[in-house]
Amino acid sequence: MGNTELVNQYLDLSKETLEKIKFDDSNGDNNLRLLFCISFEKSLDAFANEIFIQQNLDINNFMEMNAFSKLNKISNHKNSLSVISKQLEPNGLIETFKDIYKKEIDPPGIDLITSSNKNTLKKLNLLLNKYGEWISSYRKFHHEC
Repeated sequence: MGNTELVNQYLDLSKETLEKIKFDDSNGDNNLRLLFCISFEKSLDAFANEIFIQQNLDINNFMEMNAFSKLNKISNHKNSLSVISKQLEPNGLIETFKDIYKKEIDPPGIDLITSSNKNTLKKLNLLLNKYGEWISSYRKFHHEC
């Protein structure tokens, strides 16, 4: 299976998992939220690999890096595309996802929980929508060139 297919498979798994999440803080629900994050990260990793191969980039030890490092290296490459670097900005998709993932791995204490500190269906849906748009923009741009 190629990277394009892996991107789509993991993205579909993220979407399917999100449909099952109830946000009731049960153990099963917490596991589903972690599965969502892992699937999303795997999709990001495959997307970074897709870009790396399509752009024929020369980055040492690229395949041994995690998804975030890969995307950072791509954005710093001399042939970098602005469609990549925009997503690494403080309000970009990558930082948004890192914040979501961190909250799932190390949730804020009960006394600190506010509506803005918890992951919600809306936040996860926005993340998926933004990611889908990013993938489409990149692929459209790449196929036009």
